[in-house]
Amino acid sequence: MKGELNLPGNFSAEWIKYENYVFRNDNKGNTYIVPEDGTFFSMYNPFDVSEEILTDILRIGISSLSDDKNTDALLLLFAKKYGLLGFISSSVYNKNILGDDFVIFSEGNPVTKEKIMKTEDYIKTFIPFATEYDVEIRKYKNTVDVIKSEDSPKYYGKKPLVTDLIFSKFYCEEKKWILNFAENLSRHFDNIITYRNTSSFLTESVTIMGNVFHSEKIGFTIDQLDKTFISWKFDSLKTIIEIIYAFSVTGNKNILNKCNSCGNFFIAATEREKYCSPACRNRENVKKSRQRNKKSITE
Repeated sequence: MKGELNLPGNFSAEWIKYENYVFRNDNKGNTYIVPEDGTFFSMYNPFDVSEEILTDILRIGISSLSDDKNTDALLLLFAKKYGLLGFISSSVYNKNILGDDFVIFSEGNPVTKEKIMKTEDYIKTFIPFATEYDVEIRKYKNTVDVIKSEDSPKYYGKKPLVTDLIFSKFYCEEKKWILNFAENLSRHFDNIITYRNTSSFLTESVTIMGNVFHSEKIGFTIDQLDKTFISWKFDSLKTIIEIIYAFSVTGNKNILNKCNSCGNFFIAATEREKYCSPACRNRENVKKSRQRNKKSITE
Protein backbone atom coordinates (compact mmCIF):
# COMPACT_ATOMS: atom_id res chain seq x y z
CA MET A 1 0.00 0.00 0.00
CA LYS A 2 2.88 2.36 0.80
CA GLY A 3 0.62 5.07 2.16
CA GLU A 4 -1.66 5.17 -0.90
CA LEU A 5 -5.19 3.86 -1.38
CA ASN A 6 -6.36 2.96 -4.85
CA LEU A 7 -9.54 5.04 -4.58
CA PRO A 8 -11.16 7.87 -6.55
CA GLY A 9 -10.85 11.28 -5.00
CA ASN A 10 -8.39 12.88 -2.65
CA PHE A 11 -7.80 10.79 0.47
CA SER A 12 -5.97 13.18 2.76
CA ALA A 13 -6.41 14.54 6.26
CA GLU A 14 -4.66 16.73 8.79
CA TRP A 15 -4.02 15.21 12.19
CA ILE A 16 -1.93 16.26 15.17
CA LYS A 17 0.66 14.45 17.26
CA TYR A 18 2.82 15.61 20.14
CA GLU A 19 6.49 14.78 20.64
CA ASN A 20 5.86 12.50 23.58
CA TYR A 21 3.02 10.99 25.61
CA VAL A 22 2.75 9.58 29.14
CA PHE A 23 0.22 7.70 31.26
CA ARG A 24 -1.63 9.65 33.94
CA ASN A 25 -4.34 8.54 36.39
CA ASP A 26 -7.35 10.70 37.28
CA ASN A 27 -8.93 10.82 40.76
CA LYS A 28 -11.10 7.80 39.87
CA GLY A 29 -8.13 5.62 38.97
CA ASN A 30 -8.73 5.76 35.20
CA THR A 31 -5.50 5.66 33.18
CA TYR A 32 -5.23 8.24 30.41
CA ILE A 33 -2.69 8.84 27.66
CA VAL A 34 -1.74 12.53 27.69
CA PRO A 35 0.82 14.71 25.91
CA GLU A 36 3.88 15.16 28.12
CA ASP A 37 4.29 18.59 29.73
CA GLY A 38 6.31 20.98 27.60
CA THR A 39 6.10 18.85 24.47
CA PHE A 40 5.47 20.38 21.03
CA PHE A 41 3.01 19.34 18.33
CA SER A 42 3.34 18.68 14.62
CA MET A 43 0.82 18.02 11.84
CA TYR A 44 0.81 15.16 9.36
CA ASN A 45 -1.39 13.30 6.87
CA PRO A 46 -2.31 9.80 8.21
CA PHE A 47 -2.83 8.52 4.66
CA ASP A 48 0.88 9.10 3.99
CA VAL A 49 1.65 6.39 6.58
CA SER A 50 -1.41 4.20 6.06
CA GLU A 51 0.44 0.88 6.02
CA GLU A 52 2.40 1.66 9.19
CA ILE A 53 -0.53 3.04 11.15
CA LEU A 54 -2.69 0.02 10.30
CA THR A 55 -0.12 -2.64 11.16
CA ASP A 56 0.85 -0.79 14.36
CA ILE A 57 -2.71 -0.64 15.71
CA LEU A 58 -3.23 -4.33 14.88
CA ARG A 59 0.03 -5.18 16.66
CA ILE A 60 -1.29 -3.40 19.77
CA GLY A 61 -4.50 -5.42 19.58
CA ILE A 62 -2.65 -8.74 19.37
CA SER A 63 -0.33 -7.70 22.19
CA SER A 64 -3.21 -6.68 24.46
CA LEU A 65 -5.22 -9.85 23.77
CA SER A 66 -2.20 -11.98 24.68
CA ASP A 67 -1.46 -9.94 27.86
CA ASP A 68 1.97 -9.03 26.51
CA LYS A 69 4.01 -6.94 28.95
CA ASN A 70 5.10 -4.71 26.05
CA THR A 71 1.56 -3.44 25.34
CA ASP A 72 1.99 -0.20 27.30
CA ALA A 73 5.20 0.63 25.45
CA LEU A 74 3.48 -0.06 22.11
CA LEU A 75 0.61 2.25 23.10
CA LEU A 76 2.87 5.17 23.97
CA LEU A 77 4.90 4.65 20.79
CA PHE A 78 1.70 4.62 18.73
CA ALA A 79 0.55 7.90 20.29
CA LYS A 80 3.96 9.46 19.66
CA LYS A 81 3.91 8.41 15.99
CA TYR A 82 0.26 9.18 15.20
CA GLY A 83 -1.45 11.04 18.08
CA LEU A 84 -4.71 10.14 19.82
CA LEU A 85 -7.75 8.69 18.03
CA GLY A 86 -10.36 11.43 18.44
CA PHE A 87 -12.93 9.36 20.36
CA ILE A 88 -14.74 12.53 21.48
CA SER A 89 -16.00 12.90 17.93
CA SER A 90 -16.28 9.29 16.77
CA SER A 91 -18.21 8.05 19.84
CA VAL A 92 -21.35 10.14 19.33
CA TYR A 93 -23.84 10.82 16.56
CA ASN A 94 -23.71 14.58 17.11
CA LYS A 95 -22.02 16.62 14.40
CA ASN A 96 -22.16 19.91 16.34
CA ILE A 97 -20.93 18.44 19.63
CA LEU A 98 -19.93 21.63 21.43
CA GLY A 99 -23.06 23.48 20.37
CA ASP A 100 -25.50 20.81 21.56
CA ASP A 101 -26.78 20.46 25.12
CA PHE A 102 -26.63 16.65 25.03
CA VAL A 103 -24.64 14.04 23.12
CA ILE A 104 -26.15 10.80 21.83
CA PHE A 105 -23.74 7.87 21.88
CA SER A 106 -23.17 5.66 18.87
CA GLU A 107 -23.53 1.90 19.17
CA GLY A 108 -20.37 0.11 20.30
CA ASN A 109 -18.58 3.24 21.49
CA PRO A 110 -15.82 2.54 24.05
CA VAL A 111 -16.53 5.51 26.32
CA THR A 112 -19.76 4.51 28.05
CA LYS A 113 -22.76 2.20 27.99
CA GLU A 114 -25.07 5.18 28.46
CA LYS A 115 -27.26 6.34 25.57
CA ILE A 116 -27.14 10.06 26.29
CA MET A 117 -25.09 12.50 28.38
CA LYS A 118 -24.89 16.21 29.04
CA THR A 119 -22.34 17.73 26.69
CA GLU A 120 -20.61 19.53 29.55
CA ASP A 121 -20.01 16.23 31.38
CA TYR A 122 -18.95 14.53 28.16
CA ILE A 123 -16.29 17.15 27.42
CA LYS A 124 -14.86 16.82 30.94
CA THR A 125 -14.29 13.12 30.24
CA PHE A 126 -11.65 14.11 27.66
CA ILE A 127 -9.99 16.97 29.57
CA PRO A 128 -9.94 15.62 33.16
CA PHE A 129 -6.64 17.33 34.03
CA ALA A 130 -7.47 20.77 32.60
CA THR A 131 -8.57 23.69 34.77
CA GLU A 132 -11.26 26.19 33.86
CA TYR A 133 -8.44 28.53 32.80
CA ASP A 134 -6.85 25.94 30.49
CA VAL A 135 -9.89 25.23 28.32
CA GLU A 136 -13.10 27.24 28.18
CA ILE A 137 -16.13 26.59 25.99
CA ARG A 138 -17.78 29.96 25.38
CA LYS A 139 -21.36 30.00 24.11
CA TYR A 140 -22.69 33.15 22.53
CA LYS A 141 -26.12 33.84 21.08
CA ASN A 142 -25.48 32.16 17.75
CA THR A 143 -21.97 30.74 18.04
CA VAL A 144 -19.68 28.64 20.22
CA ASP A 145 -15.91 29.03 20.64
CA VAL A 146 -13.07 27.10 22.28
CA ILE A 147 -10.60 29.24 24.25
CA LYS A 148 -7.29 27.48 25.04
CA SER A 149 -4.39 28.75 27.14
CA GLU A 150 -1.86 27.36 24.68
CA ASP A 151 -0.54 27.54 21.16
CA SER A 152 -2.24 24.77 19.17
CA PRO A 153 -4.08 24.74 15.80
CA LYS A 154 -7.35 26.65 15.51
CA TYR A 155 -9.44 26.41 12.37
CA TYR A 156 -12.12 29.11 12.59
CA GLY A 157 -14.85 27.20 10.80
CA LYS A 158 -12.69 25.18 8.40
CA LYS A 159 -13.22 22.04 10.50
CA PRO A 160 -15.76 20.99 13.16
CA LEU A 161 -15.21 23.08 16.29
CA VAL A 162 -14.51 19.98 18.37
CA THR A 163 -11.28 19.58 16.34
CA ASP A 164 -9.90 22.60 18.22
CA LEU A 165 -10.38 20.62 21.43
CA ILE A 166 -8.94 17.35 20.06
CA PHE A 167 -5.81 19.17 18.91
CA SER A 168 -5.29 20.74 22.35
CA LYS A 169 -2.48 19.55 24.63
CA PHE A 170 -5.15 19.20 27.34
CA TYR A 171 -7.09 16.60 25.35
CA CYS A 172 -6.48 12.97 26.37
CA GLU A 173 -8.02 9.52 26.00
CA GLU A 174 -8.29 6.53 28.30
CA LYS A 175 -5.87 3.71 27.71
CA LYS A 176 -8.67 1.12 27.75
CA TRP A 177 -10.55 2.89 24.92
CA ILE A 178 -7.60 2.57 22.54
CA LEU A 179 -6.96 -1.02 23.61
CA ASN A 180 -10.63 -1.86 23.03
CA PHE A 181 -10.47 -0.46 19.49
CA ALA A 182 -7.21 -2.25 18.70
CA GLU A 183 -8.47 -5.57 20.10
CA ASN A 184 -11.73 -5.40 18.14
CA LEU A 185 -9.86 -4.66 14.91
CA SER A 186 -7.50 -7.59 15.56
CA ARG A 187 -10.39 -9.97 16.30
CA HIS A 188 -12.14 -8.85 13.15
CA PHE A 189 -9.07 -9.53 11.03
CA ASP A 190 -8.77 -13.01 12.55
CA ASN A 191 -12.38 -13.61 11.39
CA ILE A 192 -11.43 -12.46 7.90
CA ILE A 193 -8.50 -14.89 7.78
CA THR A 194 -10.82 -17.70 8.89
CA TYR A 195 -13.40 -16.93 6.22
CA ARG A 196 -10.74 -16.51 3.55
CA ASN A 197 -9.50 -20.01 4.28
CA THR A 198 -13.02 -21.46 4.11
CA SER A 199 -14.43 -19.27 1.32
CA SER A 200 -14.96 -22.27 -0.96
CA PHE A 201 -17.61 -23.54 1.49
CA LEU A 202 -19.61 -20.28 1.63
CA THR A 203 -22.83 -20.13 -0.41
CA GLU A 204 -23.63 -16.49 0.37
CA SER A 205 -21.86 -13.42 1.75
CA VAL A 206 -21.18 -13.19 5.48
CA THR A 207 -21.21 -9.83 7.29
CA ILE A 208 -18.34 -9.74 9.75
CA MET A 209 -18.27 -6.03 10.62
CA GLY A 210 -21.95 -5.24 11.07
CA ASN A 211 -23.25 -2.36 13.24
CA VAL A 212 -19.71 -1.06 13.81
CA PHE A 213 -18.90 1.46 11.12
CA HIS A 214 -20.81 4.77 11.12
CA SER A 215 -20.90 6.41 7.70
CA GLU A 216 -22.23 9.70 9.12
CA LYS A 217 -18.68 10.38 10.31
CA ILE A 218 -17.46 10.71 6.72
CA GLY A 219 -18.25 13.54 4.33
CA PHE A 220 -16.98 14.75 1.01
CA THR A 221 -16.88 17.81 -1.20
CA ILE A 222 -16.41 18.19 -4.96
CA ASP A 223 -13.22 20.21 -5.44
CA GLN A 224 -11.49 21.68 -8.43
CA LEU A 225 -7.77 22.10 -9.07
CA ASP A 226 -6.30 20.93 -12.37
CA LYS A 227 -9.31 18.57 -12.52
CA THR A 228 -12.55 17.95 -10.62
CA PHE A 229 -12.23 15.43 -7.81
CA ILE A 230 -13.85 14.10 -4.64
CA SER A 231 -12.22 15.37 -1.43
CA TRP A 232 -13.06 13.15 1.53
CA LYS A 233 -13.50 14.51 5.07
CA PHE A 234 -13.08 12.54 8.31
CA ASP A 235 -14.07 13.27 11.90
CA SER A 236 -11.27 11.40 13.67
CA LEU A 237 -8.14 9.31 13.36
CA LYS A 238 -10.24 6.31 14.41
CA THR A 239 -12.48 6.72 11.36
CA ILE A 240 -9.43 7.19 9.12
CA ILE A 241 -7.95 3.91 10.40
CA GLU A 242 -11.27 2.13 9.79
CA ILE A 243 -11.31 3.40 6.20
CA ILE A 244 -7.70 2.29 5.62
CA TYR A 245 -8.50 -1.08 7.16
CA ALA A 246 -11.69 -1.59 5.14
CA PHE A 247 -10.00 -1.00 1.79
CA SER A 248 -6.89 -2.95 2.82
CA VAL A 249 -8.86 -6.15 3.38
CA THR A 250 -11.25 -5.86 0.43
CA GLY A 251 -9.02 -4.86 -2.48
CA ASN A 252 -7.60 -7.11 -5.19
CA LYS A 253 -4.16 -5.53 -4.78
CA ASN A 254 -2.32 -4.24 -1.71
CA ILE A 255 -4.29 -6.44 0.65
CA LEU A 256 -3.68 -6.85 4.37
CA ASN A 257 -2.38 -10.26 5.38
CA LYS A 258 -0.65 -12.03 8.27
CA CYS A 259 2.71 -13.74 7.80
CA ASN A 260 2.51 -17.53 8.10
CA SER A 261 6.00 -17.59 9.59
CA CYS A 262 6.50 -14.71 12.05
CA GLY A 263 2.87 -13.63 12.50
CA ASN A 264 3.53 -9.99 11.57
CA PHE A 265 0.94 -8.03 9.62
CA PHE A 266 1.98 -6.90 6.14
CA ILE A 267 0.56 -5.61 2.88
CA ALA A 268 0.57 -8.36 0.26
CA ALA A 269 0.24 -8.06 -3.51
CA THR A 270 -2.47 -10.77 -3.48
CA GLU A 271 -4.20 -13.06 -0.98
CA ARG A 272 -1.88 -15.87 -2.10
CA GLU A 273 1.17 -14.06 -0.73
CA LYS A 274 1.67 -15.65 2.70
CA TYR A 275 5.03 -14.33 3.90
CA CYS A 276 6.10 -10.81 4.81
CA SER A 277 9.68 -11.23 3.55
CA PRO A 278 11.97 -13.60 1.62
CA ALA A 279 13.60 -14.50 4.95
CA CYS A 280 10.31 -15.76 6.37
CA ARG A 281 9.55 -17.66 3.18
CA ASN A 282 12.96 -19.34 3.25
CA ARG A 283 12.59 -20.13 6.95
CA GLU A 284 9.29 -21.93 6.33
CA ASN A 285 10.70 -23.80 3.32
CA VAL A 286 13.62 -25.04 5.44
CA LYS A 287 11.22 -26.10 8.20
CA LYS A 288 9.01 -28.02 5.75
CA SER A 289 12.06 -29.65 4.18
CA ARG A 290 13.31 -30.84 7.58
CA GLN A 291 9.88 -32.19 8.44
CA ARG A 292 9.75 -34.15 5.17
CA ASN A 293 13.23 -35.56 5.75
CA LYS A 294 12.36 -36.53 9.31
CA LYS A 295 9.20 -38.26 8.10
CA SER A 296 11.05 -40.20 5.38
CA ILE A 297 13.66 -41.39 7.92
CA THR A 298 11.03 -42.68 10.36
CA GLU A 299 9.26 -44.52 7.57
